[in-house]
Amino acid sequence: MRNVEFKHNDEIKVECAQLGEQGGELSNSDGGLRWISPTCVETHKPLALYYGRDGPTQCSVKAEDTFHETMLRALTFGRALRCRVARNKLKFTQYMELSVRVEGARVSGGKASMRRIAGNFNAVLHGQQGNLVSGSVYPVMDQALPETVSGVTTMQFNQKWYEGTGLSVLMANKRHEEEFVIEPVVAVMFCVLTACIVYVVGRVYVEGSLIPRVLKEHRNEKGKAQKVFDAQADTSESKKSQ
Repeated sequence: MRNVEFKHNDEIKVECAQLGEQGGELSNSDGGLRWISPTCVETHKPLALYYGRDGPTQCSVKAEDTFHETMLRALTFGRALRCRVARNKLKFTQYMELSVRVEGARVSGGKASMRRIAGNFNAVLHGQQGNLVSGSVYPVMDQALPETVSGVTTMQFNQKWYEGTGLSVLMANKRHEEEFVIEPVVAVMFCVLTACIVYVVGRVYVEGSLIPRVLKEHRNEKGKAQKVFDAQADTSESKKSQ
């Protein structure tokens, strides 16, 4: 049976609705949105987040990529991208939509082709029992990256995962705690081993130390009693002789 829940480090593909020349979302012949994902230069695979893994994920996109054109149009028309990610690995899964705003800065000229795209994003995500339950992706305007460097735009997504819908339990911490959970069979074996060790140590102590000490004390007490008896016997004989 196929495992439908995400496991740690599973890829979660990110798709966004393609924008047309006028900034509107394009549709397929069936009326559904035209979902696209960039092909990352680093992996030659679509852009993906990683379930339960904190830290940066980098994706560089070539200028001729359709996704790059969509990012520029989102920046030009000042609209957020409508993106989505699968909630689990079911064949007919539900998707969680993310509204991702593309920020940037103008350079001399003020034209769209002269804009710089800010490629740094934070991704705050919530998972529960292998299912994606909530999340948000937003830009971080700490440093504007060039629109293209040798024909490539670089994006970096800094991921932070939480267990459940709250912000109190980091998924990374929970996963480490679960790794230290002792299985029942292991616990039973540990108890049996502990009992055997206690038995061996106890037997060595009883046979090697406790019993000899008790016997010695018994012989000493017996010796003292014999001396007292002999002394009393001598006293009685003395009295009779007198």
